[in-house]
Amino acid sequence: MSIGSIGYTGYTQYTASYIAKQASVSKSGFSGAVEGAETAAGTKKVTESAVDAFKKKHPDDAAHVNSQVKAGKKVLEKNGVTDVSREDMTMEEYKQFFTALMDSIPRDPSQRNDVEIWSITEKGWEQMKNDPDYEAWVLGYTVENRSVYIPFASWPGYSPCLCTEKFGDSIEQHIGQSVPMNTGGSKKTNSSDEESWWVKRQKRLKELLEEQQKRARQQRALERNAMEEAMLQEQMASSARLKNFLTDGVTGDEEIAFQTGHFSAAVSTYESIMDLFSNSVAGGKI
Repeated sequence: MSIGSIGYTGYTQYTASYIAKQASVSKSGFSGAVEGAETAAGTKKVTESAVDAFKKKHPDDAAHVNSQVKAGKKVLEKNGVTDVSREDMTMEEYKQFFTALMDSIPRDPSQRNDVEIWSITEKGWEQMKNDPDYEAWVLGYTVENRSVYIPFASWPGYSPCLCTEKFGDSIEQHIGQSVPMNTGGSKKTNSSDEESWWVKRQKRLKELLEEQQKRARQQRALERNAMEEAMLQEQMASSARLKNFLTDGVTGDEEIAFQTGHFSAAVSTYESIMDLFSNSVAGGKI
């Protein structure tokens, strides 16, 4: 198990030494490089990717795992080490290399007072060194975990957390825990207390999300009701204007409009048709 942080300075120092090492290898001749590559390939254990194994067992989580692997590969791209060969590294060199990558992943400001301790078993280091997708998953999980926004981090009485992340040689072996550092006393908390606190934290986050969704639904309902009320008022006003037009009961501004001759002509035509109809009925022509 290894816990550590060498910082960005350590990362740049390692990168410089790695480039120098690669240069010395190239000077030793093509045949020596080929021989070294064949030796490394012969000693490397070819195993199934831990990511593929997990997705076979948990197909419902495949999409989420793929997104985490993608996020991890972006970390490699950001640091410009996508094409760096892990096979040429000793295990100690690889540990320094990977630790520097972990240190390059930022945290959400709401986690600024939290303390994170991550560790990897020796089998986990071996798996990551020989399994690029699993290495990317560990990085991608860390990106996802450190990007979480904690809405109540600024509330009075909120306690920063001590977070532990333990990785093995498979995704199933990962264990993440978070406990408040300020418990209000010297009393120790057991594992059941930690689990209870974590469950409460998740429930509180769920309640906040549900409350936001409820307010959004209420706002949409109010807007819809206001629109329907406006449409109803417009329909009622239109009906009233039509009724006034047919019954010659216009007043105010509408009377002015009728006096322009625009509507009076229509009314005269309507009355002429009604008179003609009445005369026809009286004369027995219809």
